[in-house]
Amino acid sequence: MLACCTDDCLGADCVQLTERESSVCNVICSSREPISFGKLKEATALHQELVSRIVRRLVVHGLVTKTADGYSGKCGQ
Repeated sequence: MLACCTDDCLGADCVQLTERESSVCNVICSSREPISFGKLKEATALHQELVSRIVRRLVVHGLVTKTADGYSGKCGQ
């Protein structure tokens, strides 16, 4: 699956993301360990409702996994 892309997403397994969704996904994917919601909100400078909605969409599409320690990305897998 091609993750965190915005424009060049064409395949059936690819999820097209808005610029904000891509930004959140990239922050999660660039973290070496699971990132907490608070740190994700801080890193993206987005309102918590928006971050929550975006993370929920990324989880539903399988781009991000929620764990007890935070969120982990499945970038490029």
